[in-house]
Amino acid sequence: MTLRIKLNLILVSLLIVTNGMVAYLLIEKEKNLLSESISEQAGAIAALISQDAVKLIILDDPDAATDITSKLKQLKNLSQVTFFNTQGKAIFTLKNAINTTEQDFIYKVLPLSYNGMVLGKITLSFSKNLYHSATETLTDFLIQILLFGLLLGGVFAIFIDQFFSRRLTRLNNALEQTAKNQDYTIRLPENSQDEIGRAYHHFNALVTKTDSITKKLIKQASHDELTGLYNRLFFTEKLTEIINQAKPEQTHAICYLDLDKFKIINDTFGHHTGDQLLTELAHQLNDFSQAIPNSYFCRIGGDEFVLLVRNTNIEALTSHLDMLQQIVRKFYLDYQNQRLTVGLSVGSILFKEHSKDINALVSAADIACYQAKHKGGNSSLIFWVDSPELQSEREIVNWVQRIKTAMETHALKVYLQQIVCRDNTPECPPAYEALVRLIEGDKVISPFEFIPTLERFKMMTELDFYMIQAVADQLKNNQAFLPYVTHIAINLSGATLTSDNAAHRIISIIEAANLPFDKLCFEVTETTAVSNLDAAKAFIMCLANKGCKFSLDDFGTGMASFEYLYALPLNYLKIDGSFIKDIPNDPIKYEMVKAMQKIALLMNLETVAEFVENEEIIEKLELIGVHYHQGYYYSAPKPIEYFIQQTLEQPL
Repeated sequence: MTLRIKLNLILVSLLIVTNGMVAYLLIEKEKNLLSESISEQAGAIAALISQDAVKLIILDDPDAATDITSKLKQLKNLSQVTFFNTQGKAIFTLKNAINTTEQDFIYKVLPLSYNGMVLGKITLSFSKNLYHSATETLTDFLIQILLFGLLLGGVFAIFIDQFFSRRLTRLNNALEQTAKNQDYTIRLPENSQDEIGRAYHHFNALVTKTDSITKKLIKQASHDELTGLYNRLFFTEKLTEIINQAKPEQTHAICYLDLDKFKIINDTFGHHTGDQLLTELAHQLNDFSQAIPNSYFCRIGGDEFVLLVRNTNIEALTSHLDMLQQIVRKFYLDYQNQRLTVGLSVGSILFKEHSKDINALVSAADIACYQAKHKGGNSSLIFWVDSPELQSEREIVNWVQRIKTAMETHALKVYLQQIVCRDNTPECPPAYEALVRLIEGDKVISPFEFIPTLERFKMMTELDFYMIQAVADQLKNNQAFLPYVTHIAINLSGATLTSDNAAHRIISIIEAANLPFDKLCFEVTETTAVSNLDAAKAFIMCLANKGCKFSLDDFGTGMASFEYLYALPLNYLKIDGSFIKDIPNDPIKYEMVKAMQKIALLMNLETVAEFVENEEIIEKLELIGVHYHQGYYYSAPKPIEYFIQQTLEQPL
């Protein structure tokens, strides 16, 4: 039952009860008044005939009876008068002709006295007809009052309903509809300044504000804050919708766009400039995409965008992508009299209704974009989602997750390969090169299978620090192994050389393991060192000052001049195995190795020969004077635990 109905029922009930109470009280009051009136009338009658009654009782005077009769005959409601003497004997009775029964009388008994002397009593019988008539008249009047009160109450109830209850009901209905249907278009009339009118005003203000906030939140949920484009959430929802509604004859496309050289601009000119470039270019690309039927242009992060096209074909898509490339080629941001430009790599996949896996589709588009970027950028590639080219690329990308999982589960293991001193004496214990192997079940996977992927996805620094930490943990837990090893060499990538605070992170790891710094040697390739000479020199100097050793790996394969070589504080030159393995039969390579050895001696560096696999190579190396040998002739790479256990059980 609604509040409105309850209030109306309360008002009507209150009116009925109130009027009824008033009527009841008035009737009772009238009864009392009539009763008092009869009592007063009886007293007056007694006073009127008292002298005649005395004459009648004492003197037995007939004239007295006549006088009494004449006086009382005029009283219409008096039915009977009886006089009794002191013995209770009726001595005179007067009756008026009133057609009533005994039940219709009101009896009054009064004493009859004279000068203080009791002479008897008088019994008066009054007819109730007058009483009933007055009561009926009053009742009729009260009924009229009640009906008028009900009418007036009804009018009042209608007024209350119209100006209060109905308005409250309207407010309640508006609140209910707003809460139930999220309908923020409802407005209530603000034509009153009372409390309900102000409540209407506050309701309108609330739903207006809520509507504004809701629209803003909806837009924020589906739009990118910086560019105003659709965001990743919208892209995922729309792609899901397309997949669910796809028809067999339709072809759809996901185009993954990545800006080339944007990071350089962002790092060089600041994030504000980068954001400005990103916003202006995004608006131009979005303006063009508006002309593509059934398309959605989204920013999914950083400098990455997605163009989702429903029901297209390869010819139309190629034309669209060519136009996007033209827009990017013509675009520039004028910054302090400089024209800042970027390139665009686009990887697109086509798919039909049988493709239901959203993650697989997005991953395929991402891989296609990497393919376009791998070609040098500023290019667009289109593949079918199940094409063999994408499948092979997908296998490469899968390595990323495999390696991340391997790092988390420590499935990447440290293997060592001995680096043997030419003298091979107890005074010259072997060194070791730390090599990484991936263990999956009973398979030992070479790093050559996953290193290219890690380089491509910029994960080499993670691998470098994983290896440094793993070696440090092993040496920390096996301190007795340290006297029997010259050092353990760990390869470092170019990304680590130029990484911020990389040297200090390495120092922290070594100090935390409480290891001598000279027990670790870091190998950097010739090409990496030269291409990042300043960073490499600063990195090497920082660790060398602590006591770490450094080796220039694969020497002879790069393009380093002696000037660059002289600038680096190195301890070892590691001659590339492509020279070593052929020196028994190739006199030119033999002479080249001799020249490298001579250069190393002049620079006070020790040399290490890779790929030492037979005695013929060893003989040539002995003639040349190479200080250290490394290769399968001495030992294949084995787990670090193997060498620790072997060394501690049989000390060298």
